[in-house]
Amino acid sequence: MADSPAQIAAYLANLKKARNTGVLTVKHGETLTTFRSLAEIKAIIADLEKDLAVANGTSKRKLRYMYQSGKGL
Repeated sequence: MADSPAQIAAYLANLKKARNTGVLTVKHGETLTTFRSLAEIKAIIADLEKDLAVANGTSKRKLRYMYQSGKGL
């Protein structure tokens, strides 16, 4: 995403406010966006939180643990 962390945080705040009030239309600057459902807003909030973490340099690494069971033969 090409936006600055401040812009991402502002849009994230607008989306969270819309989610908490149940509104499906969000205005951010000159842009008016209508979402289909609150589930769609929740998904976009999750994506924006990841983008904000990456932009701030605080993203968490994903760890994958692999287990093998058996006799080892």
